[in-house]
Amino acid sequence: MTDKLNLPSQSDIQAVLTLDRDTLPSFPQVAAKLLEVSKNDTASLEEVAKIVETDPGISIRVLELVNSAFFGLSRKVTTLSDAVVILGLDELKKLALSIAIFEKIFKTGYTKEFDRLMFWRHSLAVAVLSMKIAQKIEYPNPEEAYTAGLLHDVGKIFLDLQGHRSYGEFIKNLSESTDLVIEKERSEIGLGHDDIGAFFCTRWQLPENLVLAVKYHHQSFENHDLTENEKQLIAIVSMADFLCWTQGMGSFDFIRPPILAPEVETCVNPEKVNIINCILEMNKEIEDISAFYQFVFPTVDQLKENLLWANIKLSRANTKYYYQGDPTSRTQDTPLSEDGLLPPDIGFEMGKSLSKAQTVKQVLDIVLYQVGCIFQPCHWSILLKDAKTGDMVFSVVVGTNSRRLQGVRLPKGEGIAGYVMKTGNPLVVDDVTKDKRFSNRVDKYTRFNTRSIIATPLKTDNKIFGVIELVNRVNEEMFSERDLALLSSIAEYAAIAIERSYYHQALTNLATRDSLTGLKNRFSFERTVSNLDDFQARFGRVFSVLILVVDGMARQYETLGQDKCDTALKELTTILNKTKRREDLIFRYAENSFLVLLPLTYSDGAQKALARIKKALTLSPLDCKQIFSSVTIQSHTMAGEDAGQLKNLLAQILSKTRQPEQESEVADMQENIQVLVENEMALAEGENAKESSPEHASKQDIKNFGKSVSLQGQFKRLKTGEFGRIRVEQVSLSAIGIRISKSHRILVNDFLDIEFNLDDIKRALVKRRVVVRQIQGNYIYGEFYNPPPYAKNLGFYIFS
Repeated sequence: MTDKLNLPSQSDIQAVLTLDRDTLPSFPQVAAKLLEVSKNDTASLEEVAKIVETDPGISIRVLELVNSAFFGLSRKVTTLSDAVVILGLDELKKLALSIAIFEKIFKTGYTKEFDRLMFWRHSLAVAVLSMKIAQKIEYPNPEEAYTAGLLHDVGKIFLDLQGHRSYGEFIKNLSESTDLVIEKERSEIGLGHDDIGAFFCTRWQLPENLVLAVKYHHQSFENHDLTENEKQLIAIVSMADFLCWTQGMGSFDFIRPPILAPEVETCVNPEKVNIINCILEMNKEIEDISAFYQFVFPTVDQLKENLLWANIKLSRANTKYYYQGDPTSRTQDTPLSEDGLLPPDIGFEMGKSLSKAQTVKQVLDIVLYQVGCIFQPCHWSILLKDAKTGDMVFSVVVGTNSRRLQGVRLPKGEGIAGYVMKTGNPLVVDDVTKDKRFSNRVDKYTRFNTRSIIATPLKTDNKIFGVIELVNRVNEEMFSERDLALLSSIAEYAAIAIERSYYHQALTNLATRDSLTGLKNRFSFERTVSNLDDFQARFGRVFSVLILVVDGMARQYETLGQDKCDTALKELTTILNKTKRREDLIFRYAENSFLVLLPLTYSDGAQKALARIKKALTLSPLDCKQIFSSVTIQSHTMAGEDAGQLKNLLAQILSKTRQPEQESEVADMQENIQVLVENEMALAEGENAKESSPEHASKQDIKNFGKSVSLQGQFKRLKTGEFGRIRVEQVSLSAIGIRISKSHRILVNDFLDIEFNLDDIKRALVKRRVVVRQIQGNYIYGEFYNPPPYAKNLGFYIFS
């Protein structure tokens, strides 16, 4: 091996892993021989068959796969020689290699958090997609790309089997982190899976090309004196790994955008390769083979290019900021770069946070939080365009009188925001009294005094769908042109993240929700019961299921018509939602059948739930009664450990049902974004109702909110710099009640910087800026200025 690899030393590996020869996996002999044969263009079917026959276990698995639905053969294949003839040389090598690596290396796991089937699905998907891309760009050896894809994450196996630190615990903690997985491995474990994988690939004496792909699929490789073929192979695997992530097929069960080295797109430009066709071919192959490996993952009728390109754009933005200098040496004072990009520290931190967002509202919350940290405005908001009316809606609002402004509409073209929406030009106004475009209607409504504004459009593909607007500064300074340039850069990045989140949500709903009723679908049910440990943790040792069947549904559609039947099914959905408990789950399992899963419910509880539904059906509208009269309901109570039998039970009871037709269209983001955010806001308001702060409370009840505590802390008044001690008496995620000395002349709307320690085990330090809203004697009620979207320590403390 050459020094191109820059491998970790034996001592580096020993600091991370236990090098126990008896338990460390060795490279399968069959796979090694197949790789050797692959170098020989004249290798025959007989030679490959002899290699496969040397391992009876692999031979049997090859025969099982040949006879599976993947190949759809009309006759049973009973001998390896027949399989060889049917499959052909290339397919047999690929098949035997995959099975050998799966059986000998990937199959057995150490920790339950590291789902080996999900990991293998990811590895297979990267392998297949690597081969497809290699074929498209005419890489000399597509089979080599397939093997590199299979092995690219092999280092994770070693971390799981022999890591000094539990890799399962590491994976569990990742769901709460915004860091890149590879950086988290290096900082917490000591080495990344790429370095560890490359180290063992050299021990196995694998070809150097493969080792280089394993080593550099998460790293920059431009300056390592590599050949063009070596660079191309690394780029192929990196791109395939990233694209599999865009399709929700990562090696862990959460979404986090990887960083693509800048040179990847030089070697494999996704805009010049038909990536969509490559992914469709990969999806088909993985979908076909899924039954053999028992994969469970969503499929949709039509892959939406919007999500793919949104993900690529987001990763490009992440890459741009990540490689703008040394990511380990960023400071808070880094200036705006000459090309208008975000400062590296801001762009990188925002990218990490946005990678965690699962909904559009979460993206908007993160963007506004970062805006608050950077610019410190008194009031800031995102206005989204109502596609039907052209009005602008204050969709996410932070700061003074935010509750009064939430949901308020501005007529098309009104005010500074209307001007920015109409023209698409960002704007800074240092004194609104001198600008005719300013409208004071909102100030009259909110009782606010606007002095200075900056605003910039949110747009994708040159279509404007919203505006970010900032009003006044905490320090009373005016906004500048430099502020506007920085805000415009943030808006560009935010629009990409919003687009990506929108299409990801839309495709997730297509795959997991029934389009008519909005209920979880059969795929969601299959996934819910597929992991026994997770199922028992949620549903307990005993659970019940209600099975509702609308008998004669096909006949009803013929006699009553599509519209009436669809209306009745929606009404049935409403009834099920109204009669269920909070923890119950409802699924539309098939066209005429519904399931209700009842956690921790014995048979008597199931009968009560059944009776509630039957009573509600009798009170349903007249035009639904004819259909509801044919509804039958069965209840079954089972032990949590027997959840695996539930699929068989349903297969028997509902064997003649068919799947409902599913819509496969996703509305353009610009046409639907405002309605989506409005729905998300309403849902969030419902979930957070108990935690709401008394913004409009009278002086008599300003102490009745959040959690009652007695915590010592200190404050600093921004306006004067004076400081003193406080006692925290009430606290929530958005507000605080403190007791303070009367000698301090604090006024309503003053800003205080406070800090205090929680009285939990961690003694976590909480720092917040507070806006004083009400004063009663020496008791002050204040709202947190720009609280972070993810307040983990305080959140756990309040709700414990």
